Amino acid sequence: MNKLLTAVCAASMFAAGCVSLKAPEKIDVNLNTDGGSGGGNGGADTGRPGQLPASGGGSWRDIATGAAGSIFLSAEKGVVFYAFDTLAYPGQPVDLVVSLQGTRDMKGLPGVTVGFFHGDDLLGAAETNEKGLAGIPWTPPKAGNYAFVARIVDVPEGVDAAIKEVSPAPLLVAAHDPKARLVILDLDHTVVDSSFFRVLLGGAKPMADSVKVTQRLANRYGIVYLTHRPDLLTRKSKGWLSENGYPAGPLLVSELKEAFGDSGKFKTAKLRDLRKAYPNVQIGIGDKLSDAQAYADNGLTAYLIPNCKDKPKDLRKTAQQLRGLKGNGRLNVVDGWQGIEAGIFNGRKYPPETFARELDARAAKLDRDNDEEDD
Repeated sequence: MNKLLTAVCAASMFAAGCVSLKAPEKIDVNLNTDGGSGGGNGGADTGRPGQLPASGGGSWRDIATGAAGSIFLSAEKGVVFYAFDTLAYPGQPVDLVVSLQGTRDMKGLPGVTVGFFHGDDLLGAAETNEKGLAGIPWTPPKAGNYAFVARIVDVPEGVDAAIKEVSPAPLLVAAHDPKARLVILDLDHTVVDSSFFRVLLGGAKPMADSVKVTQRLANRYGIVYLTHRPDLLTRKSKGWLSENGYPAGPLLVSELKEAFGDSGKFKTAKLRDLRKAYPNVQIGIGDKLSDAQAYADNGLTAYLIPNCKDKPKDLRKTAQQLRGLKGNGRLNVVDGWQGIEAGIFNGRKYPPETFARELDARAAKLDRDNDEEDD
């Protein structure tokens, strides 16, 4: 199968909860890069000019590839082009990094020149290396969120010049002092009121009150979006957050190096390194029990919005799992964002046992209703 279609199938399975991904190889303050990104101005080795055409062909497979890439990965002109958000310290250099992959075989396109812009100002340019990665160093002058875009400005011989028309890739650098207070937000079934499959196909809606509450949180904390989604879905993820009015914050993602892995282990590792860089990460919000446990294990106050089917068996299973969480009072289980708002701003507590009892009571009611229908 074409590698793009394979990636799309993996992305779809991932969105449905069947596939999870492993963490990047290296994590430091540049929490979204693997350290091997740079291009010309970034000081890392650059690749040879690419020979792989970026687009072309008219077979059914080419058409299917183009359609799948456009729908699922925001591919344009036969390439997938996206930028990695990152965290940084004020006054210390950070890498601005992009990835450029051809959709025919999902391999990096080397030798393509990418320009990094802040508004209309060109900060620098770099050529993509053999992995399709390019980067330049940049130093944030003070704390704050800095928005950039990366554009393809030149291509080598043998690469379709049409890729210069590809939409610019947004990139965010969140510069925080080491003592900054941060909140970690999951995406699926947390700010998105569905799985990511709905985002892929269109029509995904924000979870009730999540936009309002996250905007309020942004007035007090730095926002970090941490997802187990693969980096190939970066543009879709960023676009959805922006279109729905969520506050600015770096989107930290996984890599599509491995199709299988564990979300809890991924987030535990990511949070551990994040806490080394920013010891004052305070709150984590998500829908998976493994994520909530990862938040609590790393010293965060966790808010869990459980996602389970409204069936007696599933409700009782979730209740049992909630009782197995260990958090020393750090774990709060809520049914939505109003509870999260009351917990963070008003000091309300939501012990897992309270929610577990509610699930058991709901399961018992459903059993009684089913018995009455049978009678």
